[in-house]
Amino acid sequence: MQRWHGALEGTHRGLVYGWVIDSEQPNQRVVLEILRDGEPIGTLTADVARSDLAEQFSAIAPGHAAHDVCHGFVADVGILKHGQQGIVTVRVANTATCLPGFVALDSQEKPPVAASSAVFSDGALRLHGWAMDSRDERRKVTVRAFLGQRLLAESVANLTHPATRAFEVGDHGFTLDLPISLGDGNSHSVRVVDEHGNALNGSPLTVCCYAAGCKTLLPDGKANVLDLAIDGYERILPRSLSMDHYRDWSAQFETPLNQGGTAAAVAALQVGLIVHGGDDAQTQLTLNSLVEQSHDKVKVFALDPASKKANALAALVQAALKAGCDVLACVRAGDILEPHAVSAALEGFIASETQLVYSDSERAGQPWFKPAWNPEYALASDYPLDLLFARAAAVRALPQEAFTDAPTLAWALLAAQWPAAQRSILHVPRVLLHSDARLGQEEQQLRFDAAAAALRRIEPNTALRAVDAPAAAGFIPRRIARPLSKRDKQTKVSLIIPTRDRVELLERCIGTIQQHTDWANLEIIVIDNDSVLPKTKTYFRKIAKQGVKVLPCPGPFNFATLNNAAVEAASGDVVGLINNDIEATHDGWLDEIMSQLLQPGVGAVGAKLLWPNGMVQHGGVLMGVGNVAGHYGNRLADADWGDHGRNQLLQQVSGVTAACLFLRKRDYLAVGGMDGVAFPVAFNDVDLCLKIRDAGLAIVWTPYAKMLHAESASRGHEDTPQKRARSLREIDQLRARWGRVLLHDPAYHPSLNLDPHSHAYGGLALPPRSRAPRRAGIDPQH
Repeated sequence: MQRWHGALEGTHRGLVYGWVIDSEQPNQRVVLEILRDGEPIGTLTADVARSDLAEQFSAIAPGHAAHDVCHGFVADVGILKHGQQGIVTVRVANTATCLPGFVALDSQEKPPVAASSAVFSDGALRLHGWAMDSRDERRKVTVRAFLGQRLLAESVANLTHPATRAFEVGDHGFTLDLPISLGDGNSHSVRVVDEHGNALNGSPLTVCCYAAGCKTLLPDGKANVLDLAIDGYERILPRSLSMDHYRDWSAQFETPLNQGGTAAAVAALQVGLIVHGGDDAQTQLTLNSLVEQSHDKVKVFALDPASKKANALAALVQAALKAGCDVLACVRAGDILEPHAVSAALEGFIASETQLVYSDSERAGQPWFKPAWNPEYALASDYPLDLLFARAAAVRALPQEAFTDAPTLAWALLAAQWPAAQRSILHVPRVLLHSDARLGQEEQQLRFDAAAAALRRIEPNTALRAVDAPAAAGFIPRRIARPLSKRDKQTKVSLIIPTRDRVELLERCIGTIQQHTDWANLEIIVIDNDSVLPKTKTYFRKIAKQGVKVLPCPGPFNFATLNNAAVEAASGDVVGLINNDIEATHDGWLDEIMSQLLQPGVGAVGAKLLWPNGMVQHGGVLMGVGNVAGHYGNRLADADWGDHGRNQLLQQVSGVTAACLFLRKRDYLAVGGMDGVAFPVAFNDVDLCLKIRDAGLAIVWTPYAKMLHAESASRGHEDTPQKRARSLREIDQLRARWGRVLLHDPAYHPSLNLDPHSHAYGGLALPPRSRAPRRAGIDPQH
């Protein structure tokens, strides 16, 4: 009997598909050689799930376990030059046995079943994959997940999915979110089918996870090597759950059981809760929640809703201070506090320097997971105001006019702490406040006016300007308009653009910058890394006559050392690192970047980068995605609002891409520039930004400076074994150097997802990461 059974089925978009099973050892995976015109070009293992061939596998190996269908293979022949011809065959490694079938590299065959659908999972509650109708690739296929006959989830395969980019399936990706009830530690066989009931390749798959994380299996207090192993696994393969399951997620994780005991340092603190606004029913609703507080030293101060006294809030504040309250907070009538809200908030006051503490909130069923102290985003959105606790000493220090209303009081407290906010303002990353109603227009306007007044005290020449937002935003969003002085506009700026040929990209880059930039003191430096084409040399001579400097930097491509050399040679006080595949799109982009960069305490500024199709390519860098780093917003369109305005509002982030990164030359040199040894190609910008943050400087991302970015158009993708090996090495280097901070991004939230298959704010972390009170900047604890 023939030992090996299989077939080479076909090719589709640079991928060759087939299957093979060893009838003598069906539990083993067969190693194959891929041949082009009889010459080996690569090897691979046949371990891809092919559930569509389950019956055939069973017939070949009758005693073989029925659920083992992992005998398919997908060979990437994309490393061959485009248009290259030849015949591809496959043989069992170290034998003369070839599989039936062959494919011509220039064939236009319809894709086999392995190319038209796939579903996969890391064993948790989020399934990913793609599904296409091979007869009409324009049509979108509906996919469904079943447990037995029970429908668990349904979705249309219409996403450009991050997890499927390597397979070039376009906008046929999907995500299926299973209910959190399946995270019970048991194995569940989930069947995934299209609308006609046909199983997707890879179905059925097994889901087995503990929603609360694998550490729940360990004995309490038994931290050991197994605990460390689980921690490492969950860092590399973080799991998530759809926001659609927020209510179930909240019931499991936002509980007093997760809070722990109140520290002795704050257990004795007397807390005054001031209820303001609203009618009788709203006031009573709030009072009912306040009497349930687990902290036993709470005093409530509420004004009769019928009272119209002009100084009503001031009277309540003074009453709380006279009663000896150590900590005060204003609670809007109609809002409900969790029973453990005060106890959780007081954990932020363990440190004596803490003056203000704010928490997350939920309005109309939608959570607002907030960043650690983020002044630009606070001014743009009022995010700390929903539940803000303050030490009595901070309240007493305010002038009497600060007690006019709750928003004015809150913003006066924030403004007073502004110079020392990184130490004195803490975020407790837990949803402690709930409301069934969004803020009315009058309340939103009060908050806007209070923020504007506070900003006039902090930065007298800066203004807040209202910007458009969805009706359901819940606040009046603002742009922080920081004017440039005459002296600011005289600052010399050096733009640094590395290139190796690709003159068509470079010409667009420099041409659009010159078109949309009127900065008087501007220097452009092109780093020439071994360009050889005559048309490139001709272009260099042309731009040199226009005053552009061309700096020869021969040798292997090393993005970090190229930029280091150019920064040393730059004569500007500010350097802007610009990729050659960047295009300026509007006037004033550089003015906006400079207006933010020249603020005290700001170390770097990045722009909003768009792909040529108008989707967001870069909205700031998020630390911790897959225990590395990734970009915000890259599944949003330019005009999308994003989570609570994150795609449209000025904010601090933990990093920005070097495709468009501006900073002072002295700061670049002070932190040692980019590391060309550890990060020659990738993550050198992440490392640079983390060094800037470690030096105590902030990094700002502005959506008001927009550029087009054809990502990797010049350098190319990680499409060879050598490039992939180098990429993995750089990932390891980043984890080794910054592992202590990768999972603690102050601009993000520990309750939100970090899985690389989803996008930022696209899901809930399963389980959430550490939700200890946190400050802005790099936390030395991590």
